Amino acid sequence: MTNESWAGWYRDHLGSDAATVFADGGVIKLRIRGVDFEGSRLDDLRPVTQPLPDGASFALAGGALTDCVLEWDQPVSVAEGSGSGATERPATMSCLFSLRRSDPDVHLALHLDGALYESARAERDFAAALAAIRDVLPEDIRLRAPAL
Repeated sequence: MTNESWAGWYRDHLGSDAATVFADGGVIKLRIRGVDFEGSRLDDLRPVTQPLPDGASFALAGGALTDCVLEWDQPVSVAEGSGSGATERPATMSCLFSLRRSDPDVHLALHLDGALYESARAERDFAAALAAIRDVLPEDIRLRAPAL
């Protein structure tokens, strides 16, 4: 993983706020409302500092962020063709994570050349959602692994 970041949105019972998602050497980081969170998975994001700053309010379960939705778009690439004749092309992956206490789910959508390739609306994790998209891509298109 490389140091990359994407602008997105965070929504919870208090409303919607801009958020920044970072991929940093195997650690996922998130900044919301001026508070930093990090974890090895999106369903295990914890505040970096405790206690939270005055006025900061988030739903936490077992110390991890919960009862919210995270959403962002990130650039990805696909390869068309095979071997030395393969052509790499840009695409966009829309990511939606619903972090509910008992039932988190993931939805990914790959935007490529005006077509949309989606995972199911309630995949259990990022890898399963990616696999679902790879299963519906045309035979000669291969999705490069996104940073998360």
